[in-house]
Amino acid sequence: MNRECDALARHLVGRPCPDDVAARYERAVRDLDLRLSPWEQAVWSAACRFQPLLACLDAGVALWDREGMVRRRLLVMFALLEATPDHADRFLFAPRGFVAHARTVGRCFLAPFAMVLGTPLGVVCRCAPGRGR
Repeated sequence: MNRECDALARHLVGRPCPDDVAARYERAVRDLDLRLSPWEQAVWSAACRFQPLLACLDAGVALWDREGMVRRRLLVMFALLEATPDHADRFLFAPRGFVAHARTVGRCFLAPFAMVLGTPLGVVCRCAPGRGR
């Protein structure tokens, strides 16, 4: 679970996940019953191991499986990180320099590729057998 939390935190805010956030995430997954089907779990595990795949999965489920468990897990971690004082600064406006703007433009050019690669992942999560939800 810590590997998953760390991968999600690095994807969402670019920093490692604090232990208290990891504990809250684990409790939220358990309390909200955010269990994944075997197919979703396979995709999820692979994405948590390989950061670029996690970005593609995030884009894919945002487009194709908005109400799915994978998307819900991503949003739970997002909410927990946003509410943490250590990471709140990542969600506030701050003046940025040229390099930061150039990096944002580069990410805008990469976003369509993430959506194209994430579409099959999102469809797999949406049509996963044994989903039961």
